Amino acid sequence: MRKFYIALFSLFFFISLVVGCQSKAENPLEFSGETQSWSATITLYPVENSKETAQMNLNYLGGKVESVGDFGINLDTSNNQNEIAVRDAKLNKEGNFKEKVKVDASKDVIKPEYMTLTVKWNEKSEDMILKVK
Repeated sequence: MRKFYIALFSLFFFISLVVGCQSKAENPLEFSGETQSWSATITLYPVENSKETAQMNLNYLGGKVESVGDFGINLDTSNNQNEIAVRDAKLNKEGNFKEKVKVDASKDVIKPEYMTLTVKWNEKSEDMILKVK
């Protein structure tokens, strides 16, 4: 009977080691920033299937939303190893833009210190530094 309890204890110990040592999924990183005309939040989700997802949320803070028309977005990481670009983007009626972008995880986007977001519209351009919340 004693051997049974030792075997049972060993089995539970082994299972707890395996479960406890498995790598946990990282929490998403959220970056935010604001300029005179724009506010932005970028959320980077952990790698899944060799791809990382970046959720981009932009809000136009200027006057008439209709005056913006098509605009472009460039997102550079602080480690200069990746760039995300969106062309011909459009705001909704409330002046918001939301889009999920898949990024190749081999480019190490997941741990930048900050990001630089450039928005270009109507021959205007604004850069904003997005910092981790």
